[in-house]
Amino acid sequence: MPYKHFLRVICAASLLSGAAQAAQAESSIWGADLPVPAIPGYAFPEPEATLMGWVNGGSAADNANIYLHGWGLWDALTTPSTLTVYGIQNAPVYLTWVTKQELVAMSKTSGKTLFQATAPQRKLRLSDVTQLSKFGVHSMQPKAMPELKAANGITPDTSVLETVTYDPVSGQTINDRGYFKLATIQQVYTSKQPEIAAFPEPSVVVKPVYKVISAKTLYQNRYYVMPAWPGTPAVTPTIEKNGFPESSWNGGCVYVDTQNTGTSTANAVDPSCSGPSAATTYGLGDFVHYTLTAQNAAFFDVANTQKVVAGDTLLLMAMHVSTREMTEWTWQTFFWTPDPANPPLPSSTAIAAAIPAQLTGAPAHYAGSFAYAMVSPNQPINGGKSVGQPVVGYNPYLESDFGANVFGLTRPIVDGSQSWTGTVGVQTNCMTCHALAAVAFSKTAQTAYATDFYIARDDPFFAGTVQTEFLWSIADVVSSQQTQALQKTFKHKTSK
Repeated sequence: MPYKHFLRVICAASLLSGAAQAAQAESSIWGADLPVPAIPGYAFPEPEATLMGWVNGGSAADNANIYLHGWGLWDALTTPSTLTVYGIQNAPVYLTWVTKQELVAMSKTSGKTLFQATAPQRKLRLSDVTQLSKFGVHSMQPKAMPELKAANGITPDTSVLETVTYDPVSGQTINDRGYFKLATIQQVYTSKQPEIAAFPEPSVVVKPVYKVISAKTLYQNRYYVMPAWPGTPAVTPTIEKNGFPESSWNGGCVYVDTQNTGTSTANAVDPSCSGPSAATTYGLGDFVHYTLTAQNAAFFDVANTQKVVAGDTLLLMAMHVSTREMTEWTWQTFFWTPDPANPPLPSSTAIAAAIPAQLTGAPAHYAGSFAYAMVSPNQPINGGKSVGQPVVGYNPYLESDFGANVFGLTRPIVDGSQSWTGTVGVQTNCMTCHALAAVAFSKTAQTAYATDFYIARDDPFFAGTVQTEFLWSIADVVSSQQTQALQKTFKHKTSK
């Protein structure tokens, strides 16, 4: 299927011909194209030579250009699309895109059949954060915060959910090339190719992370309470063992007034979680959010088992964003923060200062973290060394949970006589970890998550694997099919 621009204006079904109806259904599955906001200095896709000039330059001005590019992407992703999805009119662009679950379903049937069957009533299926559930951490389950006293009746909600969505280019690439099929990746391995074919340049993949506000989570039947991210902590033996999950955050609480659908003047945190105040209480309008109605609540599904109901609200708390504008993809991640002008690590005031004036409203209430290189100075794709300074880039809502046990591969970054080795989630780099995305085929092959260090595409670690173009979602889907096939074979043998 050609990578074309899709319809953004939906006409009444009764006015559409059969061919137009099919095109409309297809459009509603793939979603809106990523727009290009009118931000001075921003372009998409940006030529790889330009991006690499910034990455290799390493000056404050070069970094500012990288930050501006990331904020431009964020602006584009959260721009109203004119499409209605999940019963949400004029949904943000990213929300219109095809999900991982939909692509998995497409891989098992005809895409055309799926479009005709599901396009009018798509469901957004939210689930445990996959990268955490691999290691037994279930992000949907609320966890107590032992340092808080329960006497005031305040229980901050520490649960989050995720989905993964793909822009029209990356979604069609996965579907058309069969990248969610074990047989496809097996054939790449059989052909002695180290990696699947590269995605087209404009490809974009995002991982949104949400909190769900429901009546049962409210304090005084009005306020939603959650922990505030305190910033990157010093790594202690406890963090080495347990990571730094939301239940351990020691930065206090923030409150969301569910009766205020607009914005607030708040920009602070309640350090003792003693109760809401004007300075620590935010409106729903300070978040990208979706309040469900009786008409669209059925279009949302939590882990295929729990139900959300009319009146519940999804708060967008974070989002990983990767684009195939350069060979190793660009990596930026965003998270909600109380004071966006002064965000905590892994963001910075320099990153906040790069927010363009065109980015306004709720999307401007988020902080960013960037990893356009593994180490600084940048190293070549192959033939480089793990030297220089670390480039730490992670999301508090996705990687902070990771303790040292998660990482099957760690290596030092050497700077002269000094050496630094990341061991936990708050010492990770998106590019390094996603460079490890692969499916193992040989008996001695292995795959692993990684912290921050330089690794070449031709590193011996990848022997016996097929690298999946920096996308763990492909590796996870196919590896799951491998496991299912092995279980089926084992069951067949034992039943004889």
